[in-house]
Amino acid sequence: MTSAIVPDLAAILVLVVACYIFGRLLIPLFLDQSKQFAGDWLTVVFASLTLGVALIGWLGLILAEVGWFSIELLASFWLIAAFILATVNLGFRRKNQPVIITENREQLVDRFKLPGWVQYALLAIWLVAAGWLFFRPHEYVLGAADAGVYVNLSANIEKTGKILIDDPILADLDPALYPALLRQLPPQDQASRVAPYYILPGFYVTGSPAGRITPQFYPLHAVWQAIAFSLGGVRAALLMTGLWALLGSLVVYLSVRQIAGWEAAFLGLLGLTINAVQVWFARYPTTEALTQYLLWAAIWSLIIWLKGEKPQPLWGFLAGVTLGEVFLTRIDTYFLLALAIGIFLWLHWSGRWRRQHLWFFGPVVLLTVHSFIHAWQQSKPYFVGIFAYGFRLLEQNWMMLLFAFVVCIAILILIGRHRGQLSQLERYKKPLLWVAVLIVLLLVTYGYFIRPNVGLVESTREYWYGGEQIPAGLDTQNLLRLGWYLTPFSIALATVGICLMLLEINRQTAVILFVGLLFSLLYVWRIQANPHQIYAMRRYVPAVLPFAMVAIAYFFGRLFKSNQRWIRIAGIILGLAWLFTLGFSARDYINQVDYAGILAQLENLDEQLEPDSILIFNDSSLISTGDLLGTPLRFLFGHDVFTLR
Repeated sequence: MTSAIVPDLAAILVLVVACYIFGRLLIPLFLDQSKQFAGDWLTVVFASLTLGVALIGWLGLILAEVGWFSIELLASFWLIAAFILATVNLGFRRKNQPVIITENREQLVDRFKLPGWVQYALLAIWLVAAGWLFFRPHEYVLGAADAGVYVNLSANIEKTGKILIDDPILADLDPALYPALLRQLPPQDQASRVAPYYILPGFYVTGSPAGRITPQFYPLHAVWQAIAFSLGGVRAALLMTGLWALLGSLVVYLSVRQIAGWEAAFLGLLGLTINAVQVWFARYPTTEALTQYLLWAAIWSLIIWLKGEKPQPLWGFLAGVTLGEVFLTRIDTYFLLALAIGIFLWLHWSGRWRRQHLWFFGPVVLLTVHSFIHAWQQSKPYFVGIFAYGFRLLEQNWMMLLFAFVVCIAILILIGRHRGQLSQLERYKKPLLWVAVLIVLLLVTYGYFIRPNVGLVESTREYWYGGEQIPAGLDTQNLLRLGWYLTPFSIALATVGICLMLLEINRQTAVILFVGLLFSLLYVWRIQANPHQIYAMRRYVPAVLPFAMVAIAYFFGRLFKSNQRWIRIAGIILGLAWLFTLGFSARDYINQVDYAGILAQLENLDEQLEPDSILIFNDSSLISTGDLLGTPLRFLFGHDVFTLR
């Protein structure tokens, strides 16, 4: 393994500081002639950090795609850009110092007249506790699991400077030996159309050019792990997920603060932090935590942008670039483009469209195009396999798709015909919202109490990846199983909160409702459940879990803002009881760290092997010892590995 430049936690701190400085230097470029920034210091700091993360991560990805990735080159770009920006800002400040405007004090001080510093003191305490919870990573470096693929891919990016792998030994291998030394993908896996074999799980052999290996997954998270790997070694790479979970939790807090006040936001933050699913996947080195952070950063920025806060170009750009980077992080999020399309149509038909809105739509379009180019050029087997599965789902449920399509077309025609008199449609708003509330109540009742007892058929269906057979009825229990981790109490509170948000909907909460309900309906309906329950729960981390916490916080926000003292006190008691149930349900996950010590064992094994040795495992199992140990021995320690299949 590459020796660490700095200790692992120090590497994470270096990245945070570098991203913050870069973003902070960029912010003055977005200010208009009034030189005003609406927001408290926490808003400024988090916007700066997120802007830096978005742009540095994007640059790192581009360098890896063209084969030029290195921490030295990335640092050089950072130094040059920081010097130029600092010089520009120095001249800018000599002319006119920007004004920082504090947010409406009603948002920052609660009904109990607590001093304003209490919010930040509580956040400081939370930061320490969340750091203890999140920065204890599972040591998932073994192969044959998604987490191990990401970590080992990051090691390869750090060592070779590129995502695609060109193996000279594989290039010289007689194709007649492929069936013996490579695993053939089953024909039902559509990725086999472009990559008939894989050398190790998650590493496809396309056959053209000879020796080319195409890693699985979209690579933005792996690139960030490679950056951390370059500074602090593999342990720093493992800590990146904890950082994303920390930032993801904080941006959910900031989102709720915009719509319900900081008291309710802090309660939701605590609920999200101590939830078993959030804790587990803060330690599990896959993309869920990064997706959560980017997605909710986009939602937070959109809320501020739609409120018209200054500087508008900054909030539009930050929303666009973070939403666009979601498409470079996870392949199953393209349906979020409906959010951008809906905002565009609303701006156009309401007569609000201005050229400055391109600050949002420009990055979304650019990054979406980038994601498709990357998919076809550097993730083609993965792209083909996932999209083929998606189309099969649509074919199986074509009536549902047709119904949704007809409803959307009808709504568009209705709005299009009355776009000059949209205000006249207001009279239908309240009845339609009550219908939406009724639908939510019926769906929750069906999903939690009825659906688990329907369709528990002993039949099986073919699992889309690897041809594995799993019970067909598991998806009918999705909401019930989600309640195992959120608790049934949370499901009830979230339902009430969603109904309240619907009845009091505005353009800010509409963004949260659209994303939250879309993800929830999709994944509660079909999560692609499998026998590894906690593994299946990862689908809920980016949006469904935070959305439930947001809805619950929104409900408590209404209690905290009541004019009746007894209602406020009852809200506090109920909130503490809710937190207790969440913490109690997560008690067995707090100290659980998987594969603790495996890195030390692998280092000891490597010391017993000759440098650059070729290892051949004799194991024809579906998932073999060669897959488990061979992946880290190859990518972390530099050995060539084959398995006799």
